[in-house]
Amino acid sequence: MKRKDFYQLVAPLSEKLYRHAYTLIPDDLQAEQLVVDGLNAYLLRERKKILLKEVNLEDKKEVTLLRRFHFKGILRNMCDIGIRRSVHFLEQMKDMRPHEYHSFYSLDPKVRFTMSLRFDAKFTVEEIEDVIQLPRYEVIEKLHNGRFLLATDLNHGSSL
Repeated sequence: MKRKDFYQLVAPLSEKLYRHAYTLIPDDLQAEQLVVDGLNAYLLRERKKILLKEVNLEDKKEVTLLRRFHFKGILRNMCDIGIRRSVHFLEQMKDMRPHEYHSFYSLDPKVRFTMSLRFDAKFTVEEIEDVIQLPRYEVIEKLHNGRFLLATDLNHGSSL
């Protein structure tokens, strides 16, 4: 597969990738840069597997499976990069948080990303485990804690 074909294959994923990047770093420019960096890091790591593989872009089933596979790989790289960047932007991110979703964006970035994968991308716990590179019990714990913290925050907000 040529590099051009790879970019053509993953182009329809850009909106989904951006949504997940924004979950990690709630700033438009930083989220866009995270998508670009995640995609490039993935291509650098998997260059041999991607560019040496012959792919029939006319076969819709094969294209769908490849997109899903590459989507997870790009997300894995975005998660690694985004978590490290969110630590550097921690103080600035307090000002970046969208006001209408303050409860969600006040959660830990890894918890937000885990919840985004589960409820937005409809990933299974096993798929999230693969993307985030955490053991199963930690993925379940992040999902549970995130839901609990959101519910608690919403309950406190409604009682005011």
